[in-house]
Amino acid sequence: MTAAGGAVGGELGIDAGQTATRAVLGDGRGGRPASAGGVRRMQGDATAGDVAAVLLEAIDRVGPLPRPGPPTGLGLSGFEAATESQLREIAERLRAAGAGPLAIAGDGLTALLGALGDRPGAVVAAGTGAVALARDGSRFARVDGWGALLGDAGSGFAIGRAGLSSALRHADGRGGSDALLEAATGRFGAIERLPAAIYGAPSPSRAVADFAADVAAIAQAGDAMAVAILDDAGHELAVSAAAALDRLFEPGAPAAVSYSGNVFRAGPALTDPFERALAELRPEAELMPPAGDALAGARLLARLAPALAPVPGVLWRSA
Repeated sequence: MTAAGGAVGGELGIDAGQTATRAVLGDGRGGRPASAGGVRRMQGDATAGDVAAVLLEAIDRVGPLPRPGPPTGLGLSGFEAATESQLREIAERLRAAGAGPLAIAGDGLTALLGALGDRPGAVVAAGTGAVALARDGSRFARVDGWGALLGDAGSGFAIGRAGLSSALRHADGRGGSDALLEAATGRFGAIERLPAAIYGAPSPSRAVADFAADVAAIAQAGDAMAVAILDDAGHELAVSAAAALDRLFEPGAPAAVSYSGNVFRAGPALTDPFERALAELRPEAELMPPAGDALAGARLLARLAPALAPVPGVLWRSA
C-alpha cells in the first residue's frame, strides 16, 4: 500500500535506545531506517516530553505516515522506570503525529522479538544497559534492566566503568592497567579531568558506556585486565539469560537463546565466556544468532500486540 506523499504502509517500528533512536515504516524496504538521538531514562530532569520529542524527530524523518495511522511498536530503553502517566503522554504525542494503535515495551522485548521472532526462548540485550527477557507465549520473565546504579550487569556501562576504574587505579598506583589509563586519557584528556568530563556530560551513563569500546579494543590486544573485564561481563550476561529461562522453563526443557546490542560486538573476549557460562547453566539451551535486530522486533510487536496482554515492566498498550 502506498500512502499520500509516497510513504509505504504497514507497521511503524521504533527502537529508542540510550545511544540512538531508529524508526522504520512498512517492511523496511521502502528506505533506510530514520534515526535521531538517544533517549534518557524518565527520571530526574528527563521527562516524557523529552522522550517524545526524540521519538517525533525520528518519525518525522521517516516521512509521511499513511492514514489511518499505522499500528506502532515502540521499544523504549528505561521503559520499566516509566509511570503510567508518562507512557500515556508519550502515546498521546505519537498519536497526534499520526501513529495508530500503540504498544510500548522495554527494549528487551523488542530485542527478543527481533532475535527469535515468535519462537519461545530468551534474549539478553546489552547496550548502554543490560536486560534479559524470556517469553513463552503470553508469559514473560524479565531479569535485570535495573539501570546503571542498581544493576545492568555485563552492560556497556558496567564494562566502561570497570575500565575507567582500572585506569584510575593505575594512575593512583593501586594496580590497574596502563593500557586502559592510556586509553582513558586519549578519550578524556588529562586523568585529573576525567571526573569533570564524566559527571558533566549530558548523559554520564552513556559517556561511561562509550569507553566499553576502548576496553574491547585493548582486550583484543591482549591486556589482561581488559580481558578479565570482558570475561566477567560475558559471564554476567549468561547468568541473566539463564535466570530468565529458569523462571519460565523447567530444568532440561529445550529453549532458544539469542543476544542483541552493541556489547556483543566486543568479539570472542566477551562472546566466548558468555557461551561457556550459558552451556554450564542451561546446557539444553540452543544458542542462536539473532535473526533480526530490535527495530525488526518493534515492527513485529506492532503486529502481535493485539494478542498480548499488558505486563507491568514489560509491555504497555494504548487504549
